[in-house]
Amino acid sequence: MKKELKMRAIHLTVALILTAALAVSLGVFWERQNGYAAEIGALYDAAYYSAVDNLGDIENKLKKLEVASSTEVQRELLEGVYTGAEVTVGHLATLSGKNDEIEPALKFVNQLGDYAYYLGRKAAAEGLSDEEKGKLKELSAIVSELNEAFLSAGEEVASGGNIYDALGDGVTALNGIHDLIGANNVEYPELIYDGPFSDGLSDRETKFLDGKEAVSAEKAAEIAESKFGGEFEYAGESTFGIDTYLFVSGDRSVQITRTGGIVAQYTDASLPAGGETKKTDEILASATEFLRSLGYDSMKAVWISEQSDTVYLNFAYTTDDVVYYPDLVKVKVARDTAAVLGMEAMNYIYNHTDRGELVFGETDGFVLPEGFERKSLVKCLIPTDWNTERAAYEISGEYDGGTYYVYFDAATGEEIKIMRVIKDGNEGNLIV
Repeated sequence: MKKELKMRAIHLTVALILTAALAVSLGVFWERQNGYAAEIGALYDAAYYSAVDNLGDIENKLKKLEVASSTEVQRELLEGVYTGAEVTVGHLATLSGKNDEIEPALKFVNQLGDYAYYLGRKAAAEGLSDEEKGKLKELSAIVSELNEAFLSAGEEVASGGNIYDALGDGVTALNGIHDLIGANNVEYPELIYDGPFSDGLSDRETKFLDGKEAVSAEKAAEIAESKFGGEFEYAGESTFGIDTYLFVSGDRSVQITRTGGIVAQYTDASLPAGGETKKTDEILASATEFLRSLGYDSMKAVWISEQSDTVYLNFAYTTDDVVYYPDLVKVKVARDTAAVLGMEAMNYIYNHTDRGELVFGETDGFVLPEGFERKSLVKCLIPTDWNTERAAYEISGEYDGGTYYVYFDAATGEEIKIMRVIKDGNEGNLIV
């Protein structure tokens, strides 16, 4: 009996020691987890409040444009909208990792910024047309509703908690964003100011990811760190359109697809150093090598927009001298260092696949207006308004002082689309 009691005492002592050790371990674990959660929560709070501030400023400038008659004032306001939109996109990209409803807002603000940039250059030269003022008023109304949705989301968590937790639970105030600014609700002019076919197709399957295996968040983090260097922290997931993991590292953020572990989007919010600008060929080489390092091979720059401190480029997959416009990747590069500040490959991920051999007929018989000065002829594949693709010949040229791109069906020679380049400084340059 004494031996049995002694063994029970030993077992009880061991159990108490193990329990104490487990409590200490769990305490350390939960302390680390709580610290990590607090850091992520603070990151989302900062992104949310900054996004709200900038949306309010954009709304204010768009309202002022409704009464502005001076071309100089119009230009200043539009440039302010462009700058505010560019900053807001970075904050929304962070928030989108936690709530799918924010993805349409991110795309809308990005396009709004591009449109404001184009109109700002046009306003400085000739002012705004009544049609353009009407479009800005429509966009202003959407920004107002969008801003109200984000403000309401903040009110929902004002009693406690943080935005990170609230977004994960599904803030009801954001539920209507997708319906509010879906792709069919906002129409932009058919102008080449963001590159030809920059929107690609919508409502597609992720063809590039077909057959690829799923990766864990841990594996995706390893991919981010191997591609960009440094340590990246997990910041959430997005299931809007393309399922991705979101990671952040200081001013940098990256989205990695859950299927295939592909880099879908990258942003570096570091400010340009402001040094001597690099030559265009250096910038092209830097962007091309960057894409190659991420696995995007056979990419050709088809569009370049040069601004004061940054250069925007669109790359399209090109093989056998055929440009595949649906397979598009956008890259942002610093003019002074040629360092890549951002990339977005959603169109490529949606569309890139083996299409087989395309059929191109004779190049004679294309009907162009008298006086059209032909510059180039390119074989290409273009997206249509019906979410399909069409092989075409692209003919660029000058007519009556303007630059045009005319597309003819590759098999029948039928004219199927016309695009016009808006020139403002270095904007509107096409590389073929």
